[in-house]
Amino acid sequence: MLLVALLVAGGLFFFLRGGDFTYAGRTVTEPEKVLTDGESAIDAYVSSRNGASSDDTACFYRYLDADTTDVQDDLVCGPVLFVDGDTEAQYLQLPVTPSAGSGDVTLEVAAEPSDPEPQPIGDRELLSRPDGSSPPDGAGGLEVPEPQRAEPGYTAEGPFDDVTLEAPSGPAVLAGPAARVTVTEVGEADRVGTGDDARRPAEGEVFRVFGYQLDSGIGLSNTAPSLAYRVDGGDEVPVDSALVSPGASIEGLLSVPEGATLDLVVTDGDVVQTLSLVDGTPGPDNLQVLVRENTEAAPVPAQQIPGVISAPGRVTTPFTFTVTIQSAELSYYAGTNVTALPSGPDRAFLVLDTDLVADGLSGGEGPAEYFTLTLPDGTVVPSQDLVPDPSLVGTAFDVPADFTEGTLTFGGVFTYPDTATVDFQPNTLSFAVSVPAG
Repeated sequence: MLLVALLVAGGLFFFLRGGDFTYAGRTVTEPEKVLTDGESAIDAYVSSRNGASSDDTACFYRYLDADTTDVQDDLVCGPVLFVDGDTEAQYLQLPVTPSAGSGDVTLEVAAEPSDPEPQPIGDRELLSRPDGSSPPDGAGGLEVPEPQRAEPGYTAEGPFDDVTLEAPSGPAVLAGPAARVTVTEVGEADRVGTGDDARRPAEGEVFRVFGYQLDSGIGLSNTAPSLAYRVDGGDEVPVDSALVSPGASIEGLLSVPEGATLDLVVTDGDVVQTLSLVDGTPGPDNLQVLVRENTEAAPVPAQQIPGVISAPGRVTTPFTFTVTIQSAELSYYAGTNVTALPSGPDRAFLVLDTDLVADGLSGGEGPAEYFTLTLPDGTVVPSQDLVPDPSLVGTAFDVPADFTEGTLTFGGVFTYPDTATVDFQPNTLSFAVSVPAG
């Protein structure tokens, strides 16, 4: 009797329990099967969460205290670890439900633990199995698992608070009839998210993370553009149209092959433009003049020139004409009723609004045929009349989209639709036209 008392006092009573397991005083039937069922449930649960387990992972009964064979109403199962887990917290608690009645008890194991977060093991001396095995030390050699790999081409919407993004180093904007789009931030990530929701790229791919801002375009359309992502010039991945509205800021992610290009494709009416979501670079077919901040020329002083007006059956009459360049502006779309477009996306129309007054009598817009434009490199650009109606005038010049200066020359002879001819030969006028860069 003295030996037994000493063993109990020394905390070794559980060695003398002989593997007995009771629940509220009722003997647990098939205790090994209960643990096997628990381990099957834990294996499935860990697998569903991309967790880590090992050959040492097992379930244990937990005695209420050191002086009883009664077990608690859950199994302690581990070690297991999950993404972003703690190696000091490795055990899950799996509830068990006792059968009704007063005789031997059957314990039914739940499919999932009561708390998804593993806890540190406590009171190791109260854990027991029929085979007498004990939990391994610590995490039993387990390491915190990496996040699950995403499927190739995986996409997600932000924000991604755990990813550091940077502003593009150069201009990263496009504009069209309805929308203006600016890439505001770009970056690369080897993982996103936390815990079970964390993902890392598919093998051989990288996560491209980006943000862009949508604003109103130049006002020629109220129809929202369609947006899509395109990898290496291949198939497009549409952007949810519900996200596309003026003022919206979109942060997204796409898993792409290492070294692949990734573009945002903006289809705005008949215009398709792109921005790189790797570094913000505008596409080669973007309408460059639409993103300029400065498109209006500085005021040009009016000048006078002598000329004569003649017509069949009428006396030729000399006049002094005042030529006014009321405005000169760079544009891609010259007007709502004008279908003509510049010769390329890197070109623009320099559109003139002029007035021709003969001795105080306005002759209206000066015909395009009177004007030429000379660029700084000596290139002479002929004028175009963009308006097909012969009673109207729309004088323009096809110039580089980055045009900043040139010289307008006015002179020559022109016969109007009413057969009147106005001749300024041999005199000419020169007007310096300048538009601030940018």
